[in-house]
Amino acid sequence: MTDKGSMREKTLKIERLVSYLLPVTIFSLALWTLDRQIHHLHSMYIIKNISNTPLSHIELAFFLTFLSYFALTGYDYLAVRHINHPLPYKQTAKASFISTSISYSIGFNILTGSSLRYRLYSQCGLELRQIWEIVVFCISTFWIGFCFVGGLLFTFYPVKLSDYAPEIPVQLNVIGILLLLFVIVYFVFSFRKRNLKIKEYKIRIPEPKIAFLQLALSSIDYLLSGSIIYFLLPSNPHLTLLHVLVFFALAQIIGLISTVPGGLGVFETLMLFMLEPYFGVVDIVRPLLLFRAIYYFIPFLIGFLALIFYEYEERAEALKRIGKVTYSNLSELAPQIFSVLTFLGGVSLLFSGALPSNPKYLHDFAYIVPLPLIEVSRFFGSIMGVLLLLLSNGLWKRIDGAYILSLAVLLMGGGFALLKDFDYHEALVLFIIFLFLLPCRKYFYRKSSLMHQSFSVKNIIAITLVFVSFVWLGFFSYRNVEYSNELWWQFGVNSQASSFLRATVGVFFLLLVFGTVKMLSPFSKDIHMPGKEEMELAKTIINQNQETSGNLIFAGDKYLLFDDEKKAFLMYGISGRTWVAMGDIVGTSTQAKELIWDFFEMSKLHQGRAAFYEVSEKYIPVYLDLGLTLIKIGEEAKVSLETFTLEGSASKDFRYTIRNVEKKGYKFEVVYPEEVVGLMPELKRISDAWLELKAGKEKRFSIGFFDEKYLSNFPVALVRDEAEIVAFANIWTAAEKEELSVDLMRHSPDAPDRTMEYLFVKLMLWGKEQGYKRFSLGMAPLSGLENRQFAPIWHKIGSLIFAHGEHFYNYKGLRDFKEKFNPDWSPRYIALPKGFKQGIALKDIATLISGGMKGIFSKESKNTAIPIVHQVPEKLPE
Repeated sequence: MTDKGSMREKTLKIERLVSYLLPVTIFSLALWTLDRQIHHLHSMYIIKNISNTPLSHIELAFFLTFLSYFALTGYDYLAVRHINHPLPYKQTAKASFISTSISYSIGFNILTGSSLRYRLYSQCGLELRQIWEIVVFCISTFWIGFCFVGGLLFTFYPVKLSDYAPEIPVQLNVIGILLLLFVIVYFVFSFRKRNLKIKEYKIRIPEPKIAFLQLALSSIDYLLSGSIIYFLLPSNPHLTLLHVLVFFALAQIIGLISTVPGGLGVFETLMLFMLEPYFGVVDIVRPLLLFRAIYYFIPFLIGFLALIFYEYEERAEALKRIGKVTYSNLSELAPQIFSVLTFLGGVSLLFSGALPSNPKYLHDFAYIVPLPLIEVSRFFGSIMGVLLLLLSNGLWKRIDGAYILSLAVLLMGGGFALLKDFDYHEALVLFIIFLFLLPCRKYFYRKSSLMHQSFSVKNIIAITLVFVSFVWLGFFSYRNVEYSNELWWQFGVNSQASSFLRATVGVFFLLLVFGTVKMLSPFSKDIHMPGKEEMELAKTIINQNQETSGNLIFAGDKYLLFDDEKKAFLMYGISGRTWVAMGDIVGTSTQAKELIWDFFEMSKLHQGRAAFYEVSEKYIPVYLDLGLTLIKIGEEAKVSLETFTLEGSASKDFRYTIRNVEKKGYKFEVVYPEEVVGLMPELKRISDAWLELKAGKEKRFSIGFFDEKYLSNFPVALVRDEAEIVAFANIWTAAEKEELSVDLMRHSPDAPDRTMEYLFVKLMLWGKEQGYKRFSLGMAPLSGLENRQFAPIWHKIGSLIFAHGEHFYNYKGLRDFKEKFNPDWSPRYIALPKGFKQGIALKDIATLISGGMKGIFSKESKNTAIPIVHQVPEKLPE
């Protein structure tokens, strides 16, 4: 590895570490500060105070929340009009609410919202550029309203920041003026119809009418969301709505900057800090908790369920189109739903273990259940909670071991909930999840080790935040208990603080051991080019496979990933951070689905993204389970050799081709691998002449390239006269003579017309004589794509190029040429990540095939560099 590459890898590791630690550190500091502010309150007193909130106040909060999210849907409604691609309000409202409600709660606001909007709007026929403009428009709309309202409040109704933080010298009215100046500059650009350019990115400023609507909508949204807290607070003559809006603006902006998901803890700490002069602490905590639940948590749940339902509809439609009617629709949802429920069950067990039980009730309960059993249940209840947090990741990824362990842990967790203080509410919830999960065994089909599964940054942060909250909640609940070393060894009804301390150590130790084992046990299938033994194993599998595509491994430019049974493999390449699997799984194995998941997990463990190039319909449900999106890139043609004949009117063109070429003295011949070595100089001469004619260089990955070692593995079909060879193609064969195909096809500049058609026809006749059942003509790129009004944008572009793209490459002519052989057509797809990563993955695939960025734009790339072409004749019949 070069010094530059090593430095880049170290930088990526540091950035990843910071992405883990920064939000956790800020959240921990916020909780520490919050603890200092509310240390004198009892948790049960806070809960009782919340339950006493007037119902009318809660109803008003829900109504204002509804109006706020309704205003937020206007952002997207304006955005699609700004880009001159208006959509019905129903579609924009759905995209807006799902993306906003989820991104507001889980943080990573811009990234999450952008990815969700891409996923939702791409199905409406919008291009990547248009979706990016929508994202930028919505972000700018939020900031325009914030700067306008916040600027007015800070400038004309300033709160003295020095009263709260004397060490900060900046005056709020100065900040307010700067915010208003930003709004003025925005409208100057709008009236002058000028665009804003930031580095290489150009932001199109909307016309004044839309800009004023942006300002109005975002201002209303801000006023509505800020008013919720005001109306939940008790009345105080010294505190006005304007005060609360100022505090709300400061807390919201710092919460966004903190990178903590949803500003959780940070927002509450700052609001409590600024409202403390006006109310008692409990009167502030109550509206803040209600605001978090009503404005963030409940919309998040609704948005999450709406997203699941949307994904269900999209997948069901995709599967219906390709005829996968046997694939259960429920399996699309079950793992994700149970993963979320299991995670919440773990949170419940942990938090209940941190909260004290009623001592009087425990005294009575101790007469029924022995005290040691109560102590053990409190400890292991928390252990079960953290296990559910970890297992939820495995459930999401359909691992059978996670399913079995989750059942056991849910059952034990419910039992411990009953034994520790007869918490039948919690136990009932856990038992219900257990009962619903029990009959879903078939949806968790992966035979995989839990230790091999990757945890995303969001997974790790979520688990860490839950653990930090668990520790804080326990210390807050037992803050009046004086610490001593003897506390660790106290047992009894009145020693619940001791039980919490022991549970904390147990949970921390479990997470520490799990994290250490994860770090010290790398994935068992490492990355290296296949050695001699692996190539021999791959050759054995190919010789038993009934399709020819596996022969591409002999090109020597791909990595191999075998299944545990060593009966199948995936071949793949790496370009940038994209791991590209080439074609379907080669071989037959009971662990085929697990092999696809293993490849996906390997890419994640190496901070990459997985893509599957030129795949059939066979494993589409698995690609959907991985969360990938499918793009149809063409159709593969396969000719039945049993019915192929030169007789009849349909084959008169083939008969003419044979007569025409053979009349000029040329003939067809097949030479076997042992004879090919002696012909290499002549074959290389033809290949070099062909490359010079194309003014390009060899393409790789998805097709073979001229290499003596590669060609010596196969028979070669020749077109020659007595003097020289004028065309050749290496022959791929499959087991039991199921299939015949060609890969590398070259001809000399002086080859007669229809040479390649002659080679194809004669090779098919030869294959029929040898007893082969079908001949693969390879893929016709862009054929079979839809061009209806609401077809995906890729289909529309592909259909247009297919019909009118003869200036780039004769796609339609290629389809027509293959259609002459009366083949059976089957679709081929690329399975790609969703969101903006999709474009990066496509670029990486093109780079991999072209041998570098320069290859993408070479002359030859017009027919082979884009990631949609495989096995095509380089010379169509005239």
